[in-house]
Amino acid sequence: MFEEIDKNVLDMVNGKEVKYRAHYGGCYYVSVTTGLDCVDFRLWYLPYGREEVKPTKKGIALRLREWAEIRRTMKTINRDYPSLASEVPCYMNTDHNNQQGYFECRECQPFCDYVF
Repeated sequence: MFEEIDKNVLDMVNGKEVKYRAHYGGCYYVSVTTGLDCVDFRLWYLPYGREEVKPTKKGIALRLREWAEIRRTMKTINRDYPSLASEVPCYMNTDHNNQQGYFECRECQPFCDYVF
């Protein structure tokens, strides 16, 4: 999702209103929001009795220049260590071939309490 994050960072730098948030595994989300000038990677939680997730204090907010440096570093790592880039996310495994497998995955549905 690096390209999507980069697009939102560029939109924000160019003065567009951005309110981007994406789930990237477990209870973790990444967000880019106009006015904060950072890329925020954070643990979120679901308060008891609520339906909307909320951020915790656990995470890291990277300044835009720090994000740019990490992107350059990731390109170098992917070039020099291609086996690291060959890892696949859980949703590409065979246990996600049906709806039940998807809803039972705690990486994809960390706040889901469905019982089948």
